[in-house]
Amino acid sequence: MRFFRIFSTALVALGLTGFAAAQTATYSLNNTAVSQFGADPYGTVTLTQSANDVLVNVALSSDLNFITTGNLNSHSIFAFNWSGASANNISNISFANGLGATFGVAHPANDSPFGQFDYGIICTQNCPAGGSQGGYADPLNFTVANATISQFANQSTGQTAAYFAADVLRVSAPNAGSTGAIGAISPGVVAAVPEPESYAMLLAGLGVMGAVVRRRKNNLV
Repeated sequence: MRFFRIFSTALVALGLTGFAAAQTATYSLNNTAVSQFGADPYGTVTLTQSANDVLVNVALSSDLNFITTGNLNSHSIFAFNWSGASANNISNISFANGLGATFGVAHPANDSPFGQFDYGIICTQNCPAGGSQGGYADPLNFTVANATISQFANQSTGQTAAYFAADVLRVSAPNAGSTGAIGAISPGVVAAVPEPESYAMLLAGLGVMGAVVRRRKNNLV
């Protein structure tokens, strides 16, 4: 019984001291004025805190792709709020299928009908017209340096306030070819996800404790 108490205490101590976790926040893209998109959700926006940076991942449902509509004054490919200092902190913009285009950052940005956002991902060179090439396949990924997840928890100033918005194209039947904006109008769900190093440390600790148990049993024989 005494050994079991020692064993349990050691495991708890291991969990408290060595099980580091990265914070995430996940938002559902759950609103649109385009009935042809069908029922929500239309995708997710996941923010992951990585040291002093926030990694942004935007995944769409299988029947949607991102698009450039050609009207940058009212439609960004992806728009978001971040109470940070500079667009220069936003980098590493990539899509699964970039169609040979070059992407940059607008500040401020718009995505009607969700209104004005702090920043927007836009196409700056070799942009396909509308959905002529099927749009940019998700996921969209980019990095915001010197940021925290809490800085993204602000809504746009449009008719329908949203935390994030994207301009998308429906690529599958029915209603293939329909375009419009989708938005995340509900707060994000914050969670802690163990980092790989934490899993390795926990497994190593369990291995050590297992060896102690085996040695204890052998000494009792």
